[in-house]
Amino acid sequence: MKKVLLLLLMVVFAFGTSTVSAKSVLDDVKERGVLRIGSGNTLPPLNYVDANGKWTGFDIDLGDALAEKMGLKVERVVVNNKTRIAFLANKRIDVAISCMSHTKSRDEQVDYAEPAYFWTGKVFFAKKGRYKSFADLGGQRICVNQGSNAFIAVPQEIAKYSDKKVKMVSVQKQSDCWMALQTGKADVWSTDVPVIVGIAGKASADYEVVGPIYSPGLYGIGVTPNDSKWRDTISFTLQEMLKDGTYEEIYQKWFGENGDFPLPTNSRPRLPVDLYGSYNTFAWPD
Repeated sequence: MKKVLLLLLMVVFAFGTSTVSAKSVLDDVKERGVLRIGSGNTLPPLNYVDANGKWTGFDIDLGDALAEKMGLKVERVVVNNKTRIAFLANKRIDVAISCMSHTKSRDEQVDYAEPAYFWTGKVFFAKKGRYKSFADLGGQRICVNQGSNAFIAVPQEIAKYSDKKVKMVSVQKQSDCWMALQTGKADVWSTDVPVIVGIAGKASADYEVVGPIYSPGLYGIGVTPNDSKWRDTISFTLQEMLKDGTYEEIYQKWFGENGDFPLPTNSRPRLPVDLYGSYNTFAWPD
C-alpha cells in the first residue's frame, strides 16, 4: 500500500512540475523584447532584398508592423520552403511570415494565427500561344520550387484533364524556374500569382497564364505548435491590424491599384459581403 501511495505521489509531483515549467513563447519574447521572424528573401513582391541590400516586401512590412504593435524589436531569420516548419517546431523562430500556405500537412506540424493574411492561387505560366488549356499540359516539363505544395498540386490538377503524366522539374528558387522557362529547360512554370507577378514582371510580355487559377490557398502566419497563449496573441494582434487600417495600408502599398505590384484579384482576408457588408475584416469580437 505504501508503495502504491508513493508511486501516486511521484506521478502527481511529476505532472505538477511539468505543468508549472511549461512556458509559452510569449513569455520568452517578452523577456528578450525581440520577435524572431522567419522570412524568405528571394520572392518579390512578398519578401526580397532590394538594390540597397535592404529586406523588403509585403511579408517583411507585415512582420515589422506586427512587432511594432507588440512593442518589440525584430530579429530576421532567413528561412525557405524546407526550413521554415523545422525552425518553428524547434523554436529557432517565433513566427514564420513567408508566404506559407496553410495546408493540412503543415498544420500537423505547426500552428497558424487566425485569420490567414492573404488569399492566392496557383497558375501555369508558359510561352504565349503554346498551350490553350490544362489538357495541353499533360506530358510537359513543369517547374516548381522545392518544398512547395505545388509539387503535389501540379500533377493532381493535370491528371484531371490528361492521361499523360507531367515531368516535374524541381529547383531551389522560384527565380530558377523563371530562368528554366526562358532557356527552354522547362515548358511551364507553376506557382502562386503574386510570385509570378513579382519575378517575371515586365519581362514577361512574351508569356501568358494558361487557364484559370487552380489550387487556391491561404497564406498564414506560422507559430510554434501547441502554444495557444502565443497563437492567440499573434491572432489578436493581426486582427487589430486589420481593424485599424494598418494591414490595408501595407496591402495598398504592394498590391493596390496604385501599388508597386497591382493584383487583378482581391487577396485581402474578408468576411462574406452578402452576410456582413463590404469591407468587414475577419476579427474575433471584443
